Amino acid sequence: MRSILKLLGGIIVALAVVWAGLWWYAQTRLQAVLKTYAAEMSPANGASSLSYDGISGGGFPLAATATITNPNLTLPLPGSQIPGPLALNVAYVTLRIDLLHPLALHIDVPDKITGQVPQGQGAITFTSFNATAKLSPSALFNPHVFAVSGVDTTVTGINVLASSGSLQVLHIDSLHAHQAALPSATPAQTSLALTEDFQGIALPGWLTQLLRVPFKGRIEHLGVNLTLSGPLDWPALSQQLHATPMGPQRTTLLVNALHGWAAQGGSGNGSLSLTAGPSTLNAAGTVKFDSNVQPNGTADVTADHLDTLTAAIAAAYPQTQDSINQIEAQLAPYISASATGGQELTIHAAYGSNGVMVDGKKVGEMPPVDWNLLASPPPAQAPGDGSGAAEP
Repeated sequence: MRSILKLLGGIIVALAVVWAGLWWYAQTRLQAVLKTYAAEMSPANGASSLSYDGISGGGFPLAATATITNPNLTLPLPGSQIPGPLALNVAYVTLRIDLLHPLALHIDVPDKITGQVPQGQGAITFTSFNATAKLSPSALFNPHVFAVSGVDTTVTGINVLASSGSLQVLHIDSLHAHQAALPSATPAQTSLALTEDFQGIALPGWLTQLLRVPFKGRIEHLGVNLTLSGPLDWPALSQQLHATPMGPQRTTLLVNALHGWAAQGGSGNGSLSLTAGPSTLNAAGTVKFDSNVQPNGTADVTADHLDTLTAAIAAAYPQTQDSINQIEAQLAPYISASATGGQELTIHAAYGSNGVMVDGKKVGEMPPVDWNLLASPPPAQAPGDGSGAAEP
């Protein structure tokens, strides 16, 4: 009996040591992830920077956690009317893995993110935040494998606040986002999938009245989907783009990556859905490339209660009436009366080497894509240098 108890005791001690070792390994890996991310967000070119008070591990014995405390992310605002930089701060970000579910990485943040530009401060608050990343089994013990195969995020009760957090400028009932990446995808596999679904986007009453926004300043639904297939190493490209300063170098890098993806059989499709007031808009498109790396694909657009939408816009902004009339005249061949007497828009288009076709009728030529020109566009000429740009 005594020997059996010793054996059981030895097994328990061994399991405890193994459990402690797994916990130590997991939280060490998570801390390394945070340190790597901080380094990547502070490239040598100084385009952005991430500072923090510290990184620590914890959660023993039921979970492995790593927490970055008081991270401050500073980002430039290129092309913005607001002189940057933008500084974002959150009290903490915690990465958490329950040791009984090692392939699910949870991301925990507090319910407030603050932002600051030279003109003032603002904040984003939310009722709930739930983000979970799906980890690849091969990455558990191999730090050189791209670990995240997908991320699902659900946020509710989002409020965008200005004036140091005292003035609401936007509310969103809920946001659900899904992202999946497979850097080693073949042309028949999905390399990047993005889905974002917003419910209940609304301006506050004071801003709705001030801007005279129709439909009480509310968009019931906005959905965006994007799927890309083929060899697109999006994580590596993102790192390269982040380390490259804004300007011609970044443009060249992005165009060359896109050209390489297209030349290796890349293809994609996307869609957008919008519900505002009584009107619903749906748009979808596809793209693929021929042997000369020229794009071809389709585009479909449908909308109902179009007359109600345009009438509401014209009533709120009378100066748009002429533009609305011109657009309606151009779209007239594709507008029909609905069963309830409203207007419905239906467009099916195809494009490629044979030109641009709408509802089976050719409406124009498809200009070829010059990839070399896109990657290295000629510099813009200043007025007075013979370009004619200064002439009236």
